[in-house]
Amino acid sequence: MVEKLNEVGVSVFTFDGRGHGKSAEGKPTAYFESYEDYVKDIDALFGKVKTYVPGVPAFIYGHSMGGGLVATYALRHQPDTAGVIMSSPAIKAAEGTSVFLIAISSLVSKYFPRLKALQLDAGKISRIPDEVEKYLNDPLVYTDAIPARTGFQLLQMMRFIQENASNFSLPFLLLHGTDDGLTNPKGSELLFQKAVSTDKAIRIFPGGYHELINDLDREEVMKLIVNWVEDRIFPT
Repeated sequence: MVEKLNEVGVSVFTFDGRGHGKSAEGKPTAYFESYEDYVKDIDALFGKVKTYVPGVPAFIYGHSMGGGLVATYALRHQPDTAGVIMSSPAIKAAEGTSVFLIAISSLVSKYFPRLKALQLDAGKISRIPDEVEKYLNDPLVYTDAIPARTGFQLLQMMRFIQENASNFSLPFLLLHGTDDGLTNPKGSELLFQKAVSTDKAIRIFPGGYHELINDLDREEVMKLIVNWVEDRIFPT
């Protein structure tokens, strides 16, 4: 995806989120105290980008949990952005998530914050077996169960987005697969329906799994993203 954007003259700035990649000491833990801290991280990076490359259209991209965090950032900060791209964003709990686990999440988070509480199915990442293998064998990818505190904070974040979706006014593109077993495509549909943005688009890919840029429709997905960005840099 980065290379596709670079080819049309778009620079990409990113960071390893809290508990992920090289941000965690030793190995990824997926643990963080508050989603608000994550939102502050996004604000810090976006502020640096705007300073580093002033006067240039800037977009914000987030995938999965990052998609939900980007949506939260957009709602809380109303950043000066040319558009927001959210890929498989975490806006509603995945179908089949234990109602009991959701109900006790606050209590478990408080007393056992690092307890590994929710195991995600890595097989739902992509319909391409090699991509699943790459995911499972990447030492910078967290594949264990999600810590209780992280899970509870994500629930709080999703609740915030759902309750404030009607205040979303920035241009945005939503992408989701119908067979995403890790985040719920109904969350993307909810945001699209409630947002007051005059420039908004959603694309639901039939049969698509979680990582659309690593799934069977990846070329179409990446082309869609690049074209959407280009259309807002060079409007006709």
